[in-house]
Amino acid sequence: MEKILVTTDQSTNSKAAIRFAVKLAKQRKAELIILHVYHLLKPFNWSDSEFKEYGDAFREKIATELTSFIAEIYHDIHEPEIQHQLVLVSNIDVVDGIMQYAAKHDCSYICIATRGAGVLTKIFGTHTAKLITHSHIPVICIPSGYHLKELKNILYASDMTDYERELVKIVAFARPINASVEMMHISYPFEFSFDKELMEATLKKKADYEVTILNKKRDITNTLLEDIEDAIKASKSSLLVLFTHQSRSVFEKLFYPSNAEDYSFYGKIPLLTFNKNEN
Repeated sequence: MEKILVTTDQSTNSKAAIRFAVKLAKQRKAELIILHVYHLLKPFNWSDSEFKEYGDAFREKIATELTSFIAEIYHDIHEPEIQHQLVLVSNIDVVDGIMQYAAKHDCSYICIATRGAGVLTKIFGTHTAKLITHSHIPVICIPSGYHLKELKNILYASDMTDYERELVKIVAFARPINASVEMMHISYPFEFSFDKELMEATLKKKADYEVTILNKKRDITNTLLEDIEDAIKASKSSLLVLFTHQSRSVFEKLFYPSNAEDYSFYGKIPLLTFNKNEN
């Protein structure tokens, strides 16, 4: 059974990710794990037994608060509670705690809420940015203001260098939820123009799934991410997919992890990122 991991710090910001993860787990008939990473500093004058007693009391308090926090979210989305596992993990680094737990327990996806980051936050990094950059497990970033809706149309921004292998991962995500897949290529004027109908027929055969092609011309007055935003609005996409390894194609800057991070800071729909290095 698939495992979907969603992180929470009990903030209002994290509610969007939990709402999304609940619905996704229900659709995919997956196990839902709700993870809270914490760190306690031991006062130098405390004995081991005193610190253990404090830690046990702290975890019991957090577990009670999280149970209430999650119940409130279920109430807000008018959904009966699905079976889920509430996990507390101690780690000095939140992102390391998330990645280590996800890897150890073979989680399929990591869900995390994100919101617009200020200049200082972007300089020093965010948990979302670090996950996108370092996680070997696909990360789904949910904007904190995102309103829960059906995932009907997945937009896959491709650099056309490894799309057959990448489509396998996207179709694996799309098939259980019956979402359509649209592969977008942003082309420069000097690039070779391919036959749309022939390409779609070839992709359907190789991916065993309906995949439509969106060949968008590059607008040099826009950034590449702005071109993607225009495509999202035009196609009414409900989720964007990016592969974050640095590609060698003319679109390599689009696929730097930093650009996926930038999208997560201001995007209006969920962002699913895969590490291009992963088979």
